[in-house]
Amino acid sequence: MSKASHSFDIAGRAAQHCPELLQRCTSSVDPAPIWQHLGEALVRALPTRLAPVLGGTEPTIEASLGEAPPSGLCAHAQIALSGASGAICLTIEGAAMLRLVDLAFGGRGEVPHPVPSTMPPSADILVRQVEQAVLGALAETLARRRDDLTIAQREAGEREPRFAPPAATSLVLTVLEDSAPAWTLALTAAPEALPAWHAATPPRASSQTADPAAAPFADLPLPLSATLVDMRLSLSTVAALEPGMVLPVAVARAVPLAIAGTAIARGSVGAQDDRIAIKLTQIA
Repeated sequence: MSKASHSFDIAGRAAQHCPELLQRCTSSVDPAPIWQHLGEALVRALPTRLAPVLGGTEPTIEASLGEAPPSGLCAHAQIALSGASGAICLTIEGAAMLRLVDLAFGGRGEVPHPVPSTMPPSADILVRQVEQAVLGALAETLARRRDDLTIAQREAGEREPRFAPPAATSLVLTVLEDSAPAWTLALTAAPEALPAWHAATPPRASSQTADPAAAPFADLPLPLSATLVDMRLSLSTVAALEPGMVLPVAVARAVPLAIAGTAIARGSVGAQDDRIAIKLTQIA
């Protein structure tokens, strides 16, 4: 039995597409004001958080728009914000992380040549610390909880990550240290994703009394001076000073304790454990 054969003819008009649908979709969001807002805030919030990564010294941060993000070996992280549909891509210069690793192991802060094509585990530890510093600074800037920001994806290498936002704009942050080469990290996002990162309002001032024993200022060292003797000598006496002279002095009964020239307490001089000590008698 023979199979039935069919023939099909292409008929009808060719599809007519609306020109508006064929145009490339463009965003009406101007990213410059949003990046400027974030940049100004991060310049203030980031140095303190980066200090532990840089040996305890706070760097100077400069923010700029329109510059290209760091290239070559880089670490990339996609930062997600709770309640926001768009993400920001953080790019960290890989050579800077390699230099910091060399310093941590007693080197002079040199970058290996040639630069490896992947991030070694030792440098990746520093990358995670920089990520956390940026997340903390962003949370402060956006007046959000730190848990509202998470790292969704990570990649490292010489190519753009798979999650790089298309048609993106960037905020480049340059980290300046006193005796080290400047290095950069960048925040990159699609323009339409930025408004969600700009909607937060500044945090309200707390009505509670600040606790000096709480972080981050609890360990702040303050120079405290105790003036045991405060005496006046004539110019002629000072001019005649020489080794072996004896100057009679009277130790005040109420010794002032001062910080930066401001008296905060007074006390009496005594001894404890074979050392001169001051017993506080008055708090200013």
